[in-house]
Amino acid sequence: MKTTYFIFIVILLVMASGCKKSDPPSTTDYTQVLQYSIDTTWQNYTSQIPNWQGGLGVYIVCPKGSFFVSSSLDPGASASSRFRAASITKTFTAAAIMLLDQQGKLNIEDTVTNLIPGTTMSYLPDDTSYQIPYKNRITIRQLLEHRANIFDQVNSPVPDTVSAWYAGQFYYMAILTQMDRYHQFTLDELHRLISRHQLTYGEPGIEHHYSNNGYTLLAKIIERVSGEAYQDFVRDEFLVKNQLNETTLPYLGTDTALPAPFLHGYLYVNSTSIDLTMFNMSFGIAEGNMISSFRDLSIFYRNLFTGKAGLNSTQVNRMMECLPSNDSYGLGIEFNEELGYGHTGSHFGYLTVAGYDPVTDCMILSESTLYHQDRTLDKAQGKVVVNLLKQMKQMLGY
Repeated sequence: MKTTYFIFIVILLVMASGCKKSDPPSTTDYTQVLQYSIDTTWQNYTSQIPNWQGGLGVYIVCPKGSFFVSSSLDPGASASSRFRAASITKTFTAAAIMLLDQQGKLNIEDTVTNLIPGTTMSYLPDDTSYQIPYKNRITIRQLLEHRANIFDQVNSPVPDTVSAWYAGQFYYMAILTQMDRYHQFTLDELHRLISRHQLTYGEPGIEHHYSNNGYTLLAKIIERVSGEAYQDFVRDEFLVKNQLNETTLPYLGTDTALPAPFLHGYLYVNSTSIDLTMFNMSFGIAEGNMISSFRDLSIFYRNLFTGKAGLNSTQVNRMMECLPSNDSYGLGIEFNEELGYGHTGSHFGYLTVAGYDPVTDCMILSESTLYHQDRTLDKAQGKVVVNLLKQMKQMLGY
């Protein structure tokens, strides 16, 4: 495989050198190289996985053009194909908070018990559903950068010591599998779980500890400050204004389908692929409920980092302060030295990677629809994908 790939690259280089210096390689030439690369990588990766289903797609937008290539995705897959963007949602949530900060309607340095500017109402309600541990010491900034140590019911099982039928289980999965697959989760319910059992990872501000529930708290703050439902505020301020017509934010427990055209997502468990495209995402409001496309996410990230999404450059720069001491995580933004600024997303059936390089103006985004239940295997696949994206950037000269 490697020998064939080398010969293929050499041929393309020879073809390019035979042209006049004013004639750069065509987008067709680049697309052929990228297509061969993704096919080879995906075939090598899946060759050791029995009974697998799913594929990989990559979309690149840069000064040399836009390129979409895929391997083993659904027939007709394109840059407009929709998928569950999972934690990519967090960038939109962070942008919403930063917009409210820009407008003077909140201050990210405030604690969540401070009063909303110009009101007599605190950022979070003072009721039993929001008596989370260390509440009076947690700032909005800490929620954004995952330094608030908020218990994460998506990635952590409820402790065995808790006196509840769901003890020792992941709360949302216990509800969906043992009670009602269409259960309507609410922000109050998710935070009541934490408050009732006083669940925490420790004091805020000490360490980076990724938390999905930290972002559902941000959704509550957005609603109280703006006076709008989370999904309505994000739609009006970012989806509509950036013409992201292929992006939606399902919030109803019964809204389990994706708008067409969409990619099917597969969970791989015990050498079997299970189609989990249909899923109740009401548990993931503001942290992982977004459905989007390659095209829309590329538009949003490029607009965001070039100051065209609705935030001024000062606010964008604050979001992009991704310190190594904080696991290279900023305010709803992750940084990868070779891919740039963006985020990753992971949900049963879908694995998303997005990165924008402001130096080269190169946006690259991938979606894999083969998702391993085994976290170790899932991380291994993530490394394969990220390495492929780095190689593709190099092939384009970035």
